[in-house]
Amino acid sequence: MEIASTPITDDRIQQAYDYWRRIAAGRAMPARKDLDPVDIPRLLPHVMLVEVEGPGRFRYRLIGTAIAQEQGVNATGRFVGEAIKNPEYRAHGLGLYEQCVHDHRPIYSESLFLSSEGGAVERHTKAVFLPLSDDGVTVNRVFVAQVFDYLDRTTRDQHFLRDHPFKNIVHVTL
Repeated sequence: MEIASTPITDDRIQQAYDYWRRIAAGRAMPARKDLDPVDIPRLLPHVMLVEVEGPGRFRYRLIGTAIAQEQGVNATGRFVGEAIKNPEYRAHGLGLYEQCVHDHRPIYSESLFLSSEGGAVERHTKAVFLPLSDDGVTVNRVFVAQVFDYLDRTTRDQHFLRDHPFKNIVHVTL
């Protein structure tokens, strides 16, 4: 397999992207049945499986333990738009899912979350959104890998619970 250069700066996110490419096996995108947790045990805490239920409707079906901890809540079974409190970040997140579904392509994003008392960077999140299709045409699930880096440790485990400003710093279709 040809190794393509990517803007991805985290090994776990790169491993998820490489795994997705491998199981796609030359197709535009793999199916859910191609995902095998046995293949990616070290990534499982950092992945989500999100079901596409219609335009703008995405439901968390599986959330890795590290992500649930970082978000401060396990949102499994909830809609993405209901789980994210910050309205700007909610619109941004839903937009990433929509783009992945519409383009049938992986999307890589990085965002900084800022303190509400002056804009100091508190945390940095990196995520890749990887489309899945059971019929090879319609994206019906999105496989997501996400990691968090904290500059301010007091904000740990509160990603969905705090409504702080954010700034998207990378947004790339892969």
